[in-house]
Amino acid sequence: MNRKDFIFSVGKGVLIACSGSCLLASCSSSDDGMGDTGGNPGSGGNEGSGTRVNLAISDIPNVGDQKRVNSVLFIRIATGNTADAFIATEAVCPHQGGQLVFKGAQNIIECQLHFATYELDGDTVQGPQNSAGSTRDLKIYATTLNDTTLTATVS
Repeated sequence: MNRKDFIFSVGKGVLIACSGSCLLASCSSSDDGMGDTGGNPGSGGNEGSGTRVNLAISDIPNVGDQKRVNSVLFIRIATGNTADAFIATEAVCPHQGGQLVFKGAQNIIECQLHFATYELDGDTVQGPQNSAGSTRDLKIYATTLNDTTLTATVS
């Protein structure tokens, strides 16, 4: 192999390696297009221990609406302004960190990376597609409603 062929073949390898890194970075969990509100995490009080993440219920007024605040995905699953009308779960898939979204027509939570699906109680319906490995059930966080502020306690 001459020098030119060697450099050309090494260049291809570097190009492939860099392309793979860029592709994987584009699938990261840092930007889901849903927007973070920053939330109001806190601790203490008499509602149990853990970090508290707050959301104004006006941010998700309709059944099927969802909003990510910090590491929590809030979903409105019913009409009315009671804690039972909402669920709060982790915002990223436990398999490889893909963004989770609520699919209202199917009444499931779905990972956007490998399309694992979960029931609203966090149980796994289907593991990751086209991917080695499995996933655990989602964590569902306790929620309380105080006036118009929904609070999830992340333990």
